[in-house]
Amino acid sequence: MKGDSVTTALDLVREEIAAVVAQLNHEGMVAFQHSRYEEARRLGAQGQQLHRFTDKLRALQEEWVATVEEKTRERVLVNPDYSPPPAHTKGPWKNLRITLPDGRVVQRPTAAAAFVDVLRRLGMEQVRSLQLKVSGVPLVATSQHPKYAQRPCGPWWICTHSNTLAKKELLEKVGKALHKPLTVDVI
Repeated sequence: MKGDSVTTALDLVREEIAAVVAQLNHEGMVAFQHSRYEEARRLGAQGQQLHRFTDKLRALQEEWVATVEEKTRERVLVNPDYSPPPAHTKGPWKNLRITLPDGRVVQRPTAAAAFVDVLRRLGMEQVRSLQLKVSGVPLVATSQHPKYAQRPCGPWWICTHSNTLAKKELLEKVGKALHKPLTVDVI
């Protein structure tokens, strides 16, 4: 059985690590291009360490499935409220890669996750003070809207009800307004 919650949780952890590896790869490439070889070497070593850790997670997941019987695995609930995202049925899948003013790169498994992560890094209070709206809903709200897609971030609800290009434009607008210019690429 592939769908038990421990297997799902381990898949999510591996996805998150893969996003960090993508960030390290991009930062390493930029460091190498600018002849910052020590930084590129350090980032490469971190990427290798994450790959080794991912291999351990994969082996742990295989051991879980091989040694714990299915009925027992079904009883373990990591997060009973979690449900996998629905299958993507829109146009070609796109993501975001955001370079912060300090040169760090944010790339998550989805554009919405990257969007929320960058807003969090910019400071939710400051972003909220801009009073921006998405589809008529506050970008940063204190309560969940009954209709529009939002992601929780601490005590805040971030409206992610927009396409990837709109998220890119909104991040650029927020960065400019906060005097923290961002480079946002749709990938």
